[in-house]
Amino acid sequence: MHALLIERADGSRFKVTLRRYIPEYRKSTSEDCRREFRVLQLLDEAGIAAPRPLLLDADGAYFGAPAMALSYLPGRAWSRQTNLGSWTRQLAHALLPLHAVTPDRYDLTFLPPNGMEQMRESLEKRRERVATEEPLTREVLTALDTSPDGLTLLPPCLVHDDYFPGNTVWYRGRLTGIIDWAQATVGDPRMDVGQCRLDLVVSHGMEVADVFLADYEAAMGARLPRMWFFDLFYGLSALLYYEIWLQDYHDAGLTDVLAEDVKPRLDAFLRRALAQRAASL
Repeated sequence: MHALLIERADGSRFKVTLRRYIPEYRKSTSEDCRREFRVLQLLDEAGIAAPRPLLLDADGAYFGAPAMALSYLPGRAWSRQTNLGSWTRQLAHALLPLHAVTPDRYDLTFLPPNGMEQMRESLEKRRERVATEEPLTREVLTALDTSPDGLTLLPPCLVHDDYFPGNTVWYRGRLTGIIDWAQATVGDPRMDVGQCRLDLVVSHGMEVADVFLADYEAAMGARLPRMWFFDLFYGLSALLYYEIWLQDYHDAGLTDVLAEDVKPRLDAFLRRALAQRAASL
C-alpha cells in the first residue's frame, strides 16, 4: 500500500491510495484484485464508509502487478482511544450498514459463501495443530465439533470477514472508513461481530469486547443468539496463533499488548463461552 500525492495541471494536489497485490501472498491474483474492486464498487453504491474505487489494473499493465487506485482516507488505524465508549460504539455501528447489504437488495453472487460448510473446513485445518496443544484448546474444538448441527445461521449478508480495529481508519476520534476487503464473503453477521469481539479481548480485555457486543445489539434492536459459538470459533484461532498476531499489534504501535496478559484473557473468555454453551443445551 502506498499513498500517492498527485498534482494537477493547475497546481492543486490530492492523494490517492495505491494497493498492489504481491504474488507470494494468498488472495493476490488478478481475479482476487477484480473481486475486491467489485466489492468496493458495491460499497460505494450502498453508501458504506470505505475507500472509493478509482482505477483497476488487474493485469498489472500500469503497475507491474495486479493493482487498484482508491480514494485516500485520512487518519490511522489502531490508535489508542481516550474515549472507549465512543470507540466501541462507532466500531459496532459501522457494521450495521454493511450487514444491511443482503442478497435480496444487491447482487452478491460474485462473492464466495461463508456458511457452516466453510466453518467446518476451517476447523479441519486446525485439528492437527490442536492435537498438540493444551487441554483447553482441545475442549474448545470438541465443543465446536458437536455444536454446528444445532446452530441456525442468521439470514446472509455481506461479511467483511476480517473486521477488527486494524482494518478501520480513524481521524480525530471518528471512524472514517473500513479497509482491506480481500476476504469479503456472504455469511452470518455474527462472523464480523465475533471476529472483532475476539480482537478486542486480545487488545483490551473481555469487558471492552462485551461493551462492543452490547453496542451492536442496541443499534440492531435485538440480541444476537448463540454468540458463544462464534466466541469459541474465533477464540480457537486466537488461542492457537495469538503470539503471531502480537507481532502485527506491536508493529501497529500497541507494544503494551503482551503475551502474558493476553493468554489469561483468552482463557477466561473461552471458559465463559464453554459455560454458556453448556447452559444452552
